[in-house]
This record gives sequence, structure tokens and C-alpha cells, in this order.
Amino acid sequence: MTLQGGSTLGAAGAQITPELEALARQHFDAPFYRATVAACAAQARPGEEVLPAEMLAQDQDAATHFLIHGWRLGLSPNRWFDTLGYLAANPEVAAMGINPFLHYLEVGLPEGRRAMPFFLDRTRHVAEGRRFGRAEYGPIRHSLQLNSAQEVVQKKGWPQRLAVHLHLFYPDMIERCILLLQRLPCDFDLLVSVCDGADVVGLQHRLSRGVPRARRVVLRQVENRGRDVAPWLVTFRDEIRQSDLFLHLHSKKSPHGSYHEGWFDFLGHTLLGSQAVAAQILDLFATDCELGMLAPGYWPLLRRAPNYGKVRDLCAHLLARMGGPDLPAVCPDFPAGSFFFCRSQLLKPLLDLELTFRDFPAEAGQICGTLSHAIERLLGQLPQLAGLRFDMLSVDVPFEQAEQQPRSYRPAAQAAAEAGGPFPSVSVICPVTGPVVSAAEQAQSANALVETLASALMQSHAPLEVVLVDVSGVDATLAQVTARFATEIAVGQLRLLALSEGNAATARNAALDCAQGEIIAYLEQDVLWAPGYLSEVVKAVAEHPEATCFYSDLVQANGALKGGAYAREDLLAGDFIDLATFVHRRSLSDGGLRFAADLRAGAGWDFMLQATAQKAPLHLDYVACARIKDLPARNLAGKDRAPVASVTAPVLPPLPPAARVVQLRHRNERLYWGQEAMQIALKVPAPRPEFKHRWGDLHLANSLARALERLGCRTRVDILPDWYNHHPEDDATLVFRGVTPYVPDPRHVNLMWHISHPSRVSLEEMRGFDHVFVSAYPEAEQVIAALGMQASAMLQCADPDLFHPQVDLQDAPRHDLLFVGNSRKTTRWMPQACVARDLPVAVYGAEWDGLIPPQYLHGTHVPNDRLAAYYRASRIVLNDHWPDMAARGFVSNRIMDAGMAGALVISDNFKGEEIFMGQVVTCGTADEVEEAVRYYLANETARLEKAAAFRRLVLLHHRVDQRATQVMQVLKALIRDRMQRLR
Repeated sequence: MTLQGGSTLGAAGAQITPELEALARQHFDAPFYRATVAACAAQARPGEEVLPAEMLAQDQDAATHFLIHGWRLGLSPNRWFDTLGYLAANPEVAAMGINPFLHYLEVGLPEGRRAMPFFLDRTRHVAEGRRFGRAEYGPIRHSLQLNSAQEVVQKKGWPQRLAVHLHLFYPDMIERCILLLQRLPCDFDLLVSVCDGADVVGLQHRLSRGVPRARRVVLRQVENRGRDVAPWLVTFRDEIRQSDLFLHLHSKKSPHGSYHEGWFDFLGHTLLGSQAVAAQILDLFATDCELGMLAPGYWPLLRRAPNYGKVRDLCAHLLARMGGPDLPAVCPDFPAGSFFFCRSQLLKPLLDLELTFRDFPAEAGQICGTLSHAIERLLGQLPQLAGLRFDMLSVDVPFEQAEQQPRSYRPAAQAAAEAGGPFPSVSVICPVTGPVVSAAEQAQSANALVETLASALMQSHAPLEVVLVDVSGVDATLAQVTARFATEIAVGQLRLLALSEGNAATARNAALDCAQGEIIAYLEQDVLWAPGYLSEVVKAVAEHPEATCFYSDLVQANGALKGGAYAREDLLAGDFIDLATFVHRRSLSDGGLRFAADLRAGAGWDFMLQATAQKAPLHLDYVACARIKDLPARNLAGKDRAPVASVTAPVLPPLPPAARVVQLRHRNERLYWGQEAMQIALKVPAPRPEFKHRWGDLHLANSLARALERLGCRTRVDILPDWYNHHPEDDATLVFRGVTPYVPDPRHVNLMWHISHPSRVSLEEMRGFDHVFVSAYPEAEQVIAALGMQASAMLQCADPDLFHPQVDLQDAPRHDLLFVGNSRKTTRWMPQACVARDLPVAVYGAEWDGLIPPQYLHGTHVPNDRLAAYYRASRIVLNDHWPDMAARGFVSNRIMDAGMAGALVISDNFKGEEIFMGQVVTCGTADEVEEAVRYYLANETARLEKAAAFRRLVLLHHRVDQRATQVMQVLKALIRDRMQRLR
């Protein structure tokens, strides 16, 4: 039992050596630390001093403050070290009263202990690099623009001798690698290594043809040793020595973890996402003589970079062989993933080692611990050895949106109708729908359909076929069509299908099942195409083999233009593309893409969203389609081109009711683009409405819901009877897992917050959730070991808006000892200990009759909105835990609430109590309870000091808004991952 607050200064102060203090100061992040302190001070109530004034003084040396005061508050010295997490994982450090950061630097780091045992997303992001869900991190100094308005041309100032090494371990990735290499805007030597058994001749031919800017392609077979590092370091050292600038790439799949899927795309996008990106990198090397190496920021799913991993000793050995200084205690930044540009002279110390393939171990799927991993980490130190900088960079557009960048094609004004070729064949699909109407309207509709078909069949580039699918059931319309187009029907250019039932979507699907053209175009019975429309379409298709979808602009019946430049977020917001101008390669429909018949009016919009989900369509800057209800459309239909100036600016009409159904189908993407507020259902296991007020989980859920709403979410708290009611706009569920299990709904992102009753929750149950938050450090350590990134630690918390020292104490009873809690129909340890020692405990809660003498019972319930007043008015608040929760480190939420209210807390012993830095008094026997109670009742100054210190600690680390932020960090990342999968 600890009566006075916290440990002695010990090794944190007088006993610290100059060398250790210098090391601590070297790795101290003053801006981060000051921001943390300021965030705590901002939570103070009016007139309350959360932190003493000297702690906030701007002239106070931040590092000195941390070494003397800050660590006792659980504050962390930088982004990559977690003081409380380290104490939780190393309780002996707390027992010794040692500053945990100093212990880590002196003992933990050499022993390989983790600086952040329980991952917290505290990475630094540049403003331009903000992403939805996850972002690259590290010392990102440059944010490049993916798209540039200026034409990229080779500049004289760029390095003249660029050597590019590509290790093509996976030959099936050659096309993706070629695409990257094609974006280099200068001439270069391409050095390619492949493993034994590869098709050298075929690969050489493909690379020579696919990379025209390569002055030469040197392809060599190598042993499968040393990953992607040995091939350039051993096989191409002479070519690298002869170059000025070196770029290293490799075909990266990272099969050891599905969570690294996309890493290759991220790395390639950051260095060679476009010609503009590559040009900006070459400009940086040309204009900044102190720049030595450039690499992407850290892949977001590398949760603890940089670190030496298992190669610290190997790094020290290599650095010594290169004549370098002692290995830094903390791993410097390095190009994780091994994609980097550097000045070739930097590599001389490595090249001079004359390593051979025999120096590298045989490949056996090692994740870390090899010579290649050591060299990867030393790469980041090479610039410093040469007196230069290692910088990281990012790109303004995230890699998952690289294929969604707008592209445009503008036909030549007077191009010949069939210049060039050959051109792909076109199938045109036109449904005929509509209910039976008056004879006059039928005749008008039939005439319009005939005119529409004529505009398609008489194109200067004739379609292979027009597939007309009738679901209207109007025989007169078909009779007029067959009479007008008898010749076209006879030769098979106009094909007629009739369905007994359905809508436009089912009609189009029937046509897709039998369409024979390489290109599919869509026509509607009130749209006209200008005679040259398909001619321009097929030319664009032929000139852009990489594109799968195309669209142009359409003049609506009111004269407004529908279409314009593409933006994915705009298409998600509304159907600004008209299906009558949308064209796609048949490969999409052959792959199973179809119209959703149940969406009816929204089926076309949904179809275009699906078709363009992987890659942006090519916009044909061409107006040759129009509705035929007024003069502008009829005039346009008779021209090959119409000037855009002849129509008004794009105007989107109000969305029909069916639009909301489409938006729900694409809700994940709309969340990504900020077009929807995320909706979260919090599930609390209170079994009956009339007794739900007894469940502390409910009050915690309500506070968390309010905090999430402040972050822009919509929330709903469900008790047990409402758990499985369907709400179509729910994006996520957060289950407060205590006594009752929940069956996850695969339509949602499912989160579990494991807050109690650990013996009832199995790992198998946890694996059914997308992520599990564990409210106990000791238990989280075990769960994270089993589930990896699917789990994290998240302790319970308190709401500072409800629990604070300035709460209204009117009518609040004033007790020396207060215990608030239901009996759970069993003897509870803390009240029993007080009764046994005749301590003046006041008990509030249900179902206590017969368990303790009645004189100790003061009420059956304290309303949650008055609980803070009860805590604050009492001199000591008592707490205990279920035995299994105490043994496994599940901290009662009562401790957090009482601490936030400014009360002194005495509790039973529980595993992991060291995270409270001695500010919670813990007891293991009734004698210890009596000793603690009598001491603090007799020593008012000590009681108030400990209560204030504990409130400060809870304010710093256990506020409900902090938990809401953690939930949102995880949830956004999962929403982003789900969007990628659904694409």
C-alpha cells in the first residue's frame, strides 16, 4: 500500500548520469510535449489550476520539466515512447520508482523492450498529407503534387546519369513495374535483376519495348539471397559507381502479412506516381545540394517505425566496418520498404564492403533479422556520414485515389470521320419502357424512338449492332420500329428483344448477355446522337487502351449541360454523367458487371459508380448528345460538333427519392469523401428498460456517444432488447462487452470494447470482430499477441463535463467514506472490509438487504447526473472489483469517474495499478484499508494533494474525448479498408 503520492525521484533525478541525461534530451520532442501539457490545461474548469503555473511557463525547459515532473504525470517525452504503456508492460520499473524513459534508454532499449508496447497513433503528419483513416508518417519534408498544370520536360539541371535498379522477384508484376518506369521524364540506365529460372529473353524484350526512355536494359539472373538488397549491392555495384543518381525499386508483395497489401502501390505512387512527381524529385536533387536521399514516408501499417528490430548488433558491426561512428542508440529514420532515390556517392561505403551473395543467408521467409534488413536500416544513416540529409516525402493525392484522377480527351476540330484505325466494334443498347398511355402519347413516344434509333444506326462509324429491348408491352411501338428499320433488322444491325416483365435495368442486362461488340454504349428513347458521335468515341477508345470507361457531355431538355470534368466525389454526390453518353469496354460486363434491377431509377447511376470504382473514366470533351424535347437538342442532333458555349453551365437536378438508395449502396465511399456522417450504434447489455439506469455501461456509452457526436458522428445507444433491430444507415457497432455476447453483423464494421468479465470472452469470439479494444493493459498484452493489429488497449474513462470539482454540491450528502455500487447479490470485498473494521462507510446501491447491516445503507440509487456531486462531497471514495477483473487488470470505471470529480480513491489491489502512478491508494487486506482510511481522514492536506494529483492524471490520460478519438482512428481505417475491398 502506498500512502504518499508516487515514487521518489530516484534514477530520474539526482542519480542520472550526464550521458544518460544527454541521451534523453537528444530524443526529447519539446513541441509534442508542450502540446500535450497544453491539452491538459485546456480541460481545466474556470478558476481551476490543473497544472501548477511553473509547468506551463514558456521559459520552463520542457526536457527538464519532464525529467523532474512530467514522467510522474504519465506524460510521454516524444511520439514514439508511451510512459504509461511502458510501465504497464514493465511493472517492476514502477515498483523501483524509476523514470520509465530513462529506464528504456539505459536498460530496455539494449534488451529489445518496446518503447510503445500498446500502440497509440501519435504519428506526425504534414498538413498536406492528411488522409482518411490512415496516413504515412515520419519526418516528411516534401509534399509533392501528383498533377501538374505544366508540361513535364527534361531539364538540363537534372542529374545526367540516372541508374534505376529493379529487382523483379515476381515476374508477374512486370506490367505494374513498367507503368512506374514509364513515368520517369528523363533518360536512364535500367538495371534489372531476376531470380534463376526466370524467362530472361521474354522479360528483356518486354522491358526494352515498354520503357522507351531506358538508354539500355541490363538484365541479370541472381541467386535468391539478400532479398532486393543483395542484387543491386553485389550484382550492379560497378554500374552504380558510374552513375550520379540511383533509384531502387522492387516487385514487393510482402506475403508475411495481409495488412501490408497495397504497400507496393503506396511506395511506387510516392516516388513515381506521375511524371510530375518524378520531375519534382529530380528538381529537388538538382536544386538542393544538401539533399542526399529521398524516400516515401512510413507505410501507415508499420506501427513502430523506425526501429532496429532484430538487427541492432548487425547494424553496429556493419557501421564499424564502414568506418562510421558508434551506432545511435535509437534507430534513425530509414527507407522502410526499400524504395528510394539517392546520390550514388552515398552508397560508396556499402559498395566498398565488397559483399557477396554468400554473405547473405538463404531465403526462408524471414521477416527480420537478416543482413538485408540491417542494410535497409543503415541506408538512412549514409547521408549523415556524407554530411547530407535524408528526407521523406509524400504526395498530395493518396495512392488509393491515384486511378481516380480526371483525364480528358478533346477530339480534333476537323478530324476525318474514320482517320486511322482499326477501331473497335460497338454494341448500342436501348431499352423501351413505360406504362400504357393515351394513343397520342404512344404515337409521340414511338416517333421519338424511331428518331433515336435512326441517330444511332446512321452514325458515320456504324455500330456493329443496336440491341433494342422492349419491356413496355406496347405492340404499336414495335410495329412502327419494324416497319421503319426492316432492312437493318434483316441484316442483323438492329436486334429486337422483348421481355414479358421488368424495367430498364433488366432490359439492359438482357442486352448485355448477348451483346457482341467490343464497346458497349447506351441509348435512351428520348436521346439523339450527332452523326459523328461514335466516330469520336471509338477513336478515343483506340488511343487510350488503358481506359475502360468513357463519357461525353449531353444537352438536357432545358438546355443545361450535363457532364463536365470527372471527379469521383462528384459522381458519388449525384449522377452528373448521363448514361446515354457512357461507354465501356465489354470486358467489364463479361466480368459480371450488371445493372441492379431493384434500384429502378437509380440503376444507371449505380452502374456507372461500379464501372468506374477502380479507374476514372476518360472524359470526351465533346458535346454530341441531347434530349429531343426542344429546339437546342434538335439543332445539336444535326451537327458533328456543337460549341460548349452554346449551352449553359452544368446544373445537377434535384436527386430523385431513389437516389438515397444508391447512396446507401456506396456509403463507404461517401464516408471516405466526407459526404455522410458516420453512424455508430453503441450496444449496452442492459436487459430491461426499467432497470437500465443501474448499468454503469449505459452512462459510459452515453458519454462516449456525445464525444463521438462532437467529432461529427451520428450515434445511437441500444440496450439489449434493441440490439438486433435493423438500421440501414448504421456504419459501425461498438459493443460494450461485459456479461452478454453480441453476434456481429457483416453489413457493419464491428468493434468490441471488452470492459469486464474476461472469463466470459474468448479469443474465438473476439476474432469475429473487426477490432477489439481491451480495457486492461495486462489482458490487452495477451489479446494483442493473439490478434495482432486486430486489437488494441483502451482503458475506461470519465466525462469531464459530468465529473469535475466545481459540480453543484447542493443537497449532496457529505460522507467520510462513500461506496456506490450494487451488491450483485454477493458479499463485496470493500464494504465488507469497512464493516469488519467499523469504518463509517455509506453504501448506495441495490440488493444489499441482508448482506451488510442496515445502518450502512443510505440509498438504493444515485442518479448519474448527481454522482459527481456525491463523489466530490465525500472525503474518500471506495472501490473494488470482481476478483477475475482485478486479477486480469480490468479497472473499474468508478475509479476514473471519482478521480475526474476530484475525489481521493481507495481500492482493492488490481493488476496493472502502476498506471495510476501511485495516486490510487490500493489495499490487499482489511487492516490496510483501515490504515489508509484513518491516515487520510486525519491528514487533510495529504488527502487533497493526492486527490488533485489523481484528477490531473485522469484529465491527462483518461478523458472520454480521448477514447472517442481512438475509436475514430480505428474506425476510419477500417472504413477505408472496407471501401478498398468493396471496389
